[in-house]
Amino acid sequence: MNEKELISRALNDRESYAEIVNLYYKEISNYIYKRTFDKEVAKDLTQETFLRALKYLPSFKGKSSFIFWLLRIATNVINTHFREEIKNNTLSKKFQETHSEELNRPPDDTVDYKFIYEYVNELPPREQTVITLVFFEHKNIKDVALIIGRAVSTTKKIYYNALKNLKKEMKKNGTNF
Repeated sequence: MNEKELISRALNDRESYAEIVNLYYKEISNYIYKRTFDKEVAKDLTQETFLRALKYLPSFKGKSSFIFWLLRIATNVINTHFREEIKNNTLSKKFQETHSEELNRPPDDTVDYKFIYEYVNELPPREQTVITLVFFEHKNIKDVALIIGRAVSTTKKIYYNALKNLKKEMKKNGTNF
């Protein structure tokens, strides 16, 4: 069964929607984790992403692939989460309490996530999203543009600004880019 058939079945059938969740859960969860660095928060936000997707499934027009639509919802859920944490002044305190041990552990792969997260976390949310999608999710600029709902040219500008800001932040701290 192709994606369109599964989506149209899921509009009226919860079991078909469960198939969609099973199909995309890992990719959405990994993306959210790479933005939050908190396994419990990632689980909660992944669940929230799929609940919102279910609520708005009738509005999916098929102009982009379904995974891009889900990633866009996930990005909105993540940004809302961070706005709430900033509003409640719990972001940095919570990060220090829950991540210091985890981020000091060597990663499973060769990417130094602690090093990268420290710098990416300083960027505005839109730039964080673009950098995460390009470098960690291996999406091209055109795909990222679809996910964030911006023109390709605007997405390129966000991407280059993010790189410039990362470079500036790293130089400020004595690290070469």
